[in-house]
Amino acid sequence: MSIERTLYHFPLDPASRQVRLALGEKRLPFTEKNERYWEQRPEFIALNPSGLTPVLVETQGGKSLTICECRAILEHIEETTPEPDLLGREPADRAEVRRLLQWFDRKFDAEVNGYLLREKMEKRLHGLGAPELSALRAGREGLRTHLAYVDKLLQGRGSAWPTSPRRPTSR
Repeated sequence: MSIERTLYHFPLDPASRQVRLALGEKRLPFTEKNERYWEQRPEFIALNPSGLTPVLVETQGGKSLTICECRAILEHIEETTPEPDLLGREPADRAEVRRLLQWFDRKFDAEVNGYLLREKMEKRLHGLGAPELSALRAGREGLRTHLAYVDKLLQGRGSAWPTSPRRPTSR
């Protein structure tokens, strides 16, 4: 019996993006429902009282399971669909993946997304005026710093990572 999956997400939300990537890597079919979480729809709040995306609803044999928040969804996907393995088999590899996930959730979000998404998306959606150039510059500088760090990590992976990403060019 197959599982029907519905992902309530917002396309630009980093947490929603992580879940979409994991579902894609696992090749799990799902239906996307774009959720404008700031509208606080009662139907969505009934699924997740925090009012935040992502939310994954799995239905199988008339029973539904609702999983809220990125980390809970990612752990559920990894536990219920072990192949392909996204965390690694060895405890040290799994710890490193979890560290990097947390790094993106906290540090990258604060130093890049916090500036760029707020200025470019949230202000427009909420009618809060033009983006502040200083905040955009800070976000862009944070992005450069974080991409350099990711590049350094990839360079240290050796044969496990056959190619490194193209470095961004300065304008």
